[in-house]
Amino acid sequence: MKVLVVDDEKVTRLALIDAIAECGNYRISEADNAEQAWQAISGHAVPPMLVCCDIRMPGMSGLELLQKVRAHPGCKDMPFVLVSMVNDAAAIQEAVQLGVSGYLVKPFQQQDARNRLSKLLQLAASKTMERPALTMARLKLAPDRYRAYLQGMQNQIGQMLAALADEAAPSAPPSPAVRQKMEGLQAHCGTLGLWRAQQLLHRGKSEACSSSLVSEYLGEIRQHLHQQLFTPD
Repeated sequence: MKVLVVDDEKVTRLALIDAIAECGNYRISEADNAEQAWQAISGHAVPPMLVCCDIRMPGMSGLELLQKVRAHPGCKDMPFVLVSMVNDAAAIQEAVQLGVSGYLVKPFQQQDARNRLSKLLQLAASKTMERPALTMARLKLAPDRYRAYLQGMQNQIGQMLAALADEAAPSAPPSPAVRQKMEGLQAHCGTLGLWRAQQLLHRGKSEACSSSLVSEYLGEIRQHLHQQLFTPD
């Protein structure tokens, strides 16, 4: 699961990355300015499930980045955390009006940051996939059958990744056979409440997507499936 940390100060970025890493198995990327972060959020690569951003930076501010995220149809519901100074009360009020998900005040204690971020990461996960217990109840599935479906999907992804690795040009679109398998996998993800995985597969079917980009999507989806397999009922 991908999390994006945005701050022009390296020390603060490292502190936030450490706090997030203590919360679970997340893929953490970083940006030292909001313009770079916006490209990571709105581009073709796997979008983050949560953004943690400093409120004041040279160039585009964290507030301006939040405003762009909330105005973008593809990421308007993405959990967004702002990092502010104690004297940023007016900016925090503006952030609340823009729909910020939470905030941290610098200088922060590492344990407090971890606790706050853990809750926000759980919120982000709830927006990307349905809890296993809810899925099983909705589909009337026994736990063994549910896990068998997820493991079967993991096997399909492994086969697709192997096929993509064998394709001659990583920059070229995937073969029709891989695209057909993606179509079937997308339907399964929708049925099992894997909403983010379903969205990534929809993106991956675009003619603009290369084999290497589809491989990145599939890697993210495989991590989603792994998380569902080991999420307590």
